[in-house]
Parts: sequence; C-alpha cells; structure tokens
Amino acid sequence: MSILTQSGRAAIAASIKKQSIHLAWGTGDSSWESSHKVEKTFVKGEIKFDHQPIKDVKVFTGQTTYQPSIDYTVNGSTGVIKLTENSSIPVSDKVTVEYSESTPPELITSEKLLNELGRRTADEVLFCTGDENGELITPSGRFRPSNVPTNNLYLKFTFDFTDAANQVIRELGVMVGTKIKEELPEGQRYFEPQDIEEHGILLILEHTVPLIRTAATRETFSFVVTF
Repeated sequence: MSILTQSGRAAIAASIKKQSIHLAWGTGDSSWESSHKVEKTFVKGEIKFDHQPIKDVKVFTGQTTYQPSIDYTVNGSTGVIKLTENSSIPVSDKVTVEYSESTPPELITSEKLLNELGRRTADEVLFCTGDENGELITPSGRFRPSNVPTNNLYLKFTFDFTDAANQVIRELGVMVGTKIKEELPEGQRYFEPQDIEEHGILLILEHTVPLIRTAATRETFSFVVTF
C-alpha cells in the first residue's frame, strides 16, 4: 500500500507557497439565510419546498403553534415536512410555515465562487506547526511559524476599507495561480473580476455567515491549509 509521506506533503505545501495566492470573496446567493413565511397544505401527509436545505421551521394556524417531533418532523436537507402518526394538525387545513433557507454545504467539485466581487493578495504565507501557545491564531487553532517546510501553510489576508464596500459577503475562496492583467498598476493588491486574466485554481472554499461590508471597517482572514 502506497502512502503520501510527511515530507511529500511538505513538498506540496512548498510548491503552493511559491505561487501567487489570493483570497476571493463573493456575494454567493442572496437566498442563503433568508427568512420565509408561506401558507401550505399537507399533501399525502407532507409539504415539500422547492429549495433546500431549510432550518428554523415553525408550523402554526392562527394562535396554535404545532410542536416539532410531536406534530411534524422536518428533513432540512431535503426540504420536507411530514406529519407524525398522532399529529394534531388538521390534514385538510392550510397551515402557515415560517422557515429559513440554510446556507448550502460547499461542493468538493467547485472550481470558482458563485458570484465573485474581487480578490486580495496574501499578506503572509508561512510554514507552520500546531502549538497551543503559538502566535498565529486561526479559527482552527493556534500555530507557530516554522523555518523549514511543513505540511501546514498559514495564510493571512487583510482587505482594505473600500474593498467591496456596501456588499454582503457569503462566500470565500483561496485561489492559487491567479494571473492578473499586465497593464495594471504595480503594487495593486485588490483585483476585481475585470482585472483578472486567468482565475487560477480554487484551493479552499467556504460558505460563511453573511458579512455586511462597510467602508468603515477592514476585514482580516487567517487560514491554515493542511496538505
């Protein structure tokens, strides 16, 4: 049985580190995390929604609120509400359903963001190792820099005040090998789609909670990519 060795993983990280690395952000789909209120009737004991996944479901008629698991069950991933065997919900009556559309999971087959607004060049790209007292702090833990290649790459990106101001960010993607247009000013670090000649390879994709951008804030993102 063949394996990818630790040194082999470090070699992959070293190869990635030599390339241009950017963090792209986009608006995703405006329906993600949106709230809805609709009137529905159970058909053959179920209500099926056209979109999924869904969450935070509430079913009621007038002043009567029905109980999940007791009166109905919800399959959020398929967007289906089903009556339970002993449900107190009248089968023929219309019910009001309140729910939210969930942000869908990231697809491993994704090659780009759904609706990119722009991308920024990495501020720092470092080899690192896990360390609970490390100076590099990320959502996945703390790390310390390494002077020798490791299978972990620490990436830090800081977006400027005016980058995508007044937009709502719902998706992030680490891009490797972006090629920008040659006529752009030297030193430019934020690039909109029209500035890009070759988009490169999507290394990491994250659907994030909606982030409302304003010109009064700068946004900093830190990741550790493990190979």
